[in-house]
Amino acid sequence: MTSPQQPPEQPPEQQPPPIPNPYGPDPQQGQPPEQQGPYQQSPPAGGYPQAPVQQAQGQQAPWQQPPQFAGGWGPAPQRKRQRDSEPGRFTWWDLGASLFYVLGFLSGLVGLVGLLPPLAELLNSDDAATAQFGTFLINAIGYGVLALIAVLLCGRALWRSIKAFSYLWWLKLLLIPVGWFVMMVLNVVFVLFGLGSQPQTSANQEAITAMLDAVPFLGAVVVLAVLGPLVEEFFFRHLLVGKLSRHINVWICGAISVVTFPLLHFIPALLGASDDLTLVSVVPYVTMGILITVGYIVAGRNLFYAWLIHAFNNFVSLLVAFFVQPWAEGVLEDYENLDSGLATLTVLASIIG
Repeated sequence: MTSPQQPPEQPPEQQPPPIPNPYGPDPQQGQPPEQQGPYQQSPPAGGYPQAPVQQAQGQQAPWQQPPQFAGGWGPAPQRKRQRDSEPGRFTWWDLGASLFYVLGFLSGLVGLVGLLPPLAELLNSDDAATAQFGTFLINAIGYGVLALIAVLLCGRALWRSIKAFSYLWWLKLLLIPVGWFVMMVLNVVFVLFGLGSQPQTSANQEAITAMLDAVPFLGAVVVLAVLGPLVEEFFFRHLLVGKLSRHINVWICGAISVVTFPLLHFIPALLGASDDLTLVSVVPYVTMGILITVGYIVAGRNLFYAWLIHAFNNFVSLLVAFFVQPWAEGVLEDYENLDSGLATLTVLASIIG
């Protein structure tokens, strides 16, 4: 039996001759693999590892994202805006603090602290300066206690307002002296030309002026330019505008604050103890209330900014009372024709809110 014939073997296929490198022989050709460059080495077993592709929800790999062009096709970045400081809701503690402020401080019950022996000796002294210093200590104690209560009740809101203040902080700081100067100009124009009258001071302002004669400048700054503004802004802006605006339009709350703020400085007149409640004497407090309230609302119900505005006004007033008024009185003695304008400016600028 014959075996099937095997097909004849095909000659091996001939490979085309290698194409010579036009740039010359490879310098690494013939070198061992560990000495070859990364592009001459053969791939490892199993191939190169693949780069992970971001497949998380809402994320895309960089090459899958649409192109972004400034002012072009891509979505424009969100513009940073002024954040609201979120004053919060009314609490029973706020009501208690308000009652303590009205009944204990505004009604004069805080003066009972003067019955303590050390303060009683100062108040009953025959020296007027010593008695005025005792009055200052009573005010310092009252403002200190109220400032502590205010910080405990609005500490978080105050911290939020400090963080929100960082947005355009330089512009806010610049607007404080600008707004104060505009307020002073409006007061002078309205009092001198609108009402045709000379400026008048309230009994509250006269008492402060007399008290400053016996108080060191730094002590007055701490009490009247730091603690006092914090206490008043807590009640007249934080509570009366910030928290009340959760239930009433914020600008209506602002109007209420502007109306009630001047009344704080005319308590003796409201109680019938004096007759200094006139339009001329009220104007500086109204313009001050408008400036602080508008700044508070525009800055996002910012308690810290309202505090700065109020503190700046009182600090400048103390500078005027301690340093400018004594100089102005000497000038007026030599130049009587400057009496009207300079006296008006110094009186209005020395009003402490």
